[in-house]
Amino acid sequence: MVSRHGIFAVLAATFFCVSGVSAKVVDSTVAVINGEAIMKSEYAKTIAPIVEQYQQSAPPAEATPEKIKELKTRLLDQMIDDRLLKQEAVKQKIKVGKRDVEEGIKQVKTRFPSEAEFQSELKKENLTAVQFEKRIEEQLMVMKLIETEVKSKVSQPTDEAARELFNKIQAKIDGKDTGLDEKADEELSVLSKLFSRASAEQVRARHILVTLDKNAPMADKTAALNKIKKAQKELKGGADFGELAKKYSDDPGSKTRGGDLGFFSKGEMVPEFEKTAFSLNVGQVSEPVLTDFGYHIIKVEEKKASRKLGFEEVQNDLKQFLYQKAAQAKYETWLKDLRAKSNIKVNPVE
Repeated sequence: MVSRHGIFAVLAATFFCVSGVSAKVVDSTVAVINGEAIMKSEYAKTIAPIVEQYQQSAPPAEATPEKIKELKTRLLDQMIDDRLLKQEAVKQKIKVGKRDVEEGIKQVKTRFPSEAEFQSELKKENLTAVQFEKRIEEQLMVMKLIETEVKSKVSQPTDEAARELFNKIQAKIDGKDTGLDEKADEELSVLSKLFSRASAEQVRARHILVTLDKNAPMADKTAALNKIKKAQKELKGGADFGELAKKYSDDPGSKTRGGDLGFFSKGEMVPEFEKTAFSLNVGQVSEPVLTDFGYHIIKVEEKKASRKLGFEEVQNDLKQFLYQKAAQAKYETWLKDLRAKSNIKVNPVE
């Protein structure tokens, strides 16, 4: 790997994202939502891996006790919101079809190499098959609730609104003053960067990667170099690049596609890889290139010159962005109202 950034996809990302907590927790109530309690054990199990990941990835200045407490508070708020949404779905008698539940389960299972590993994860999470199916059903009920209460009530953006946003993005790219407040201008900066990347020069390349740790002993370095040279020799002998990538490459993300990395622009790949890829002509194959990931052989398949994006090209994307932004705002207002009508009691987060 050399890169740096559906309903059931959401489900697959949601389930099995938490691991069991080895230490036993003395149960107590951390929050009560309309008479339904969130216990300390459930709370601890949910937040433990997230807090651990934050502590490992955040800079020391951001991993202070105060920041971690803020994170725990936000996570508890999210758990409360999740409970409120499930309660509201039940209250409104939201139903989902058995086929949708079965498809949800099927999609989650695709994240596991085998049925045995899936069952092992269920066991680790102390979930029976029935309990797991219930979780899938509840998530689908919530999604259907949000579709009914929020998304269906948001109007589709007009062509004029999309054009106005397009013009603001172009102004930002050209360095002009947008006259927006800080938050709106920051949002526009993100969009302008996406536009700039999409309109920049792009290369579509394949690669064969032989992984090598930069601190590996000399014997490993020699073995990796010999392996990449063997692939190079076969290429010069007329072998198909894609087939050799499947045979030799250590990049799990691309080897099954014959090493195809798709299109990328400058700034998306590590410097050594990027420099070589953009210097090659279409159809040309590189000599072995060493990066922090190991040795690569690169073949350029296509190139796209830099260009200026037209409104028609991005019109639908801009409308989708405006719709999602409006839906998010409506969702937040609706959820705030739902909270206000509910009886919520929260104990301080430790």
